[in-house]
Amino acid sequence: MARELTTGYSEPSQHLDDWAHVVQLMSERLVAIRQCSPDTVVLTEAQRQRIIDGNPALQAHNQTLLAARAQIASRAAFSRKFGLALPLELLRERFELSQQDVELLAVLATIERGVAWNPYMSGGAEPLQADVAFLIALIADAQSPAEALRLRLVTDAPLVARGFVDLIAANGWASAPPLLYMRVRLAERIAAFIDGAQAPPPSVLHSLAWFAPAAATAESLLLPEPNLIGQIQRGLARVDQIVSVLGAPGVGRKSCVAAAAAELQRPVLYVDLHDLAADARAIETVMRPLLREVQLQNAVLALVRADEFADGEGQAWAHVALAELLRSVRVPLALVGEKTPSWASRCGRVLMTFLVPFPSAATQLQLWVRHLPSTLALAPGTSLESIVKRYAATGASIGEACDELGRLDAVLGRGNTVSETQIIDVIRTRLAHRLGTLASVVRTTLEWQDVILPEEVLAPVFEFLNYAAHRERIFADWGFDRKLPYGRGLSALFAGPPGTGKTMICSLLAKELGLELYRIDLSQVVNKYIGETEKNLGRVFDEAARGQVMLLFDEADSLFAKRTEVKSSHDRYANLEVNYLLQRMESHEGVVVMTTNSETAIDPAFRRRIRFRVRFPAPDEKQRLQLWQGMMPKEARVAPGVDLDLIAQKYPLAGGNIMNALVRAATAAAADGTEITQEHLRRAAELEYSEMGFLT
Repeated sequence: MARELTTGYSEPSQHLDDWAHVVQLMSERLVAIRQCSPDTVVLTEAQRQRIIDGNPALQAHNQTLLAARAQIASRAAFSRKFGLALPLELLRERFELSQQDVELLAVLATIERGVAWNPYMSGGAEPLQADVAFLIALIADAQSPAEALRLRLVTDAPLVARGFVDLIAANGWASAPPLLYMRVRLAERIAAFIDGAQAPPPSVLHSLAWFAPAAATAESLLLPEPNLIGQIQRGLARVDQIVSVLGAPGVGRKSCVAAAAAELQRPVLYVDLHDLAADARAIETVMRPLLREVQLQNAVLALVRADEFADGEGQAWAHVALAELLRSVRVPLALVGEKTPSWASRCGRVLMTFLVPFPSAATQLQLWVRHLPSTLALAPGTSLESIVKRYAATGASIGEACDELGRLDAVLGRGNTVSETQIIDVIRTRLAHRLGTLASVVRTTLEWQDVILPEEVLAPVFEFLNYAAHRERIFADWGFDRKLPYGRGLSALFAGPPGTGKTMICSLLAKELGLELYRIDLSQVVNKYIGETEKNLGRVFDEAARGQVMLLFDEADSLFAKRTEVKSSHDRYANLEVNYLLQRMESHEGVVVMTTNSETAIDPAFRRRIRFRVRFPAPDEKQRLQLWQGMMPKEARVAPGVDLDLIAQKYPLAGGNIMNALVRAATAAAADGTEITQEHLRRAAELEYSEMGFLT
């Protein structure tokens, strides 16, 4: 029956209907050929061609089939000129498929859609189930020889290797059958794509990938380097290059990739490699469909946290497996992380590196103005400039903080205003969350008038404060930045017996400088696995550099200990940790204070790099009396006649121990229902002294 000829397609389903008609013609031809040789079990290609050449009806049928194929090609080309995307043609173009590949997909799609029937069954009542032999018999002709079709279905052929079709052993085979008897099924995702399901399904994305069809434009980004997007775009324009986009988390690395992809008129498929298990099966079953999806979408592939993939001990084999997969696809490829992963060189592409800088103070101010909800007004006296000076933040952090401020205002009913204190509270909370278990905040209610220390201790402490107040001026204005290119941070070592006031002074210094004091939890930072300690320390120093944070390494001799002679692998890795600390301390421009009970245990290289060293001696008798008197609250009920001078003379306790003794004495008095007596104080001091390891 003659089919109506029209110019181009108005919708993709018409293209598939035309292919279904071609499959019908192929089926009719196959039935006719079999009827011409009913006694022949296997037909060779030469026999098949002789039957067609000797049968005018079959020759006419072949011409009809050729005309139908030509009509499809003509209508598809015309449709493409007018912007109609035909899924089968998109697959041909994006995966560089051959004509035989497209015909195989078209036949399988017709079968999957349930519009093809087995020509051998009476009345055609049974749906087609295709194996390789049947597909070859159905399609093969002068344009698509049988051997060429067979080669399109071997294991390393594009359709099989890229997961377009699945080869399944039919029932009845004890082991894997020969290729010709393998059942051929169109992959579920490819069948859905041909049917018009363009968006990536959750079954492909899993929980580690996401698709961004609407990319950000370069104009929407606030970047100090205006040419950066164009440079990244030119790096992604060639598939023989790999672009590494580096920077601190939240500075806009993914947005830069998206903006560059928009310039190329491509979407982006992001894959978070941190969430990809370093497992051979996971790499194969998760990544291969994702790589296929990138080509389906004609997208840029952005591997997020690429430097964190399989970074544990003994996982380097996973780098090889991933790199081999990446070598097999020709798509624009970007790596997003804080550093370029070592396995990038295995991908067979030219590596190009771009740094997304931390936003400047001016840019941060613009980001605060942009992201603050329009429903919120700044309370009187609130200065965003002051906040930016105190707390450096990335665009992502500022956006999230502003969102949280809007939510808090709605929930707590703050009247659509936000104060500087409220903004700072949100910033500090987010900082504590990022540091997680690695550090804990330390605050104090004490003031400088509560400090009882000798002048020789307080002098370097106040020098520390002077340096903090004026270092920006002497480096920027007086030219010392040229003479001292690194090691400009503010570091101090507080050494002395326990309880002599080291941590208290740290708290007061942080309070005076307007900084948050974070005590590093060494039990969480130090890790037995190689490289993990350095990674944890890197997080601590990075967050300290971004926020106004003062770091406190308590009992620092356990981490900053002297390097030892290398006699084992353990010694070598322990020394690597110390070397890494030296580098970070030297490059860190923030405030770091270390406390120790044993100054001689600190590695000499650290001591040389520490700008201020303060020794806290045990208090003498006069200072102990001042401590007993100063630490006793005014509200405490103290019995008349209590002789603190006698207690201070008899028990040489440090300030921390004196505070403990006072709490003990007060507890005992409350239990007795009396005032704090001399006996309560004597007994508490004696217990505290004995717990220090001394006999009274």
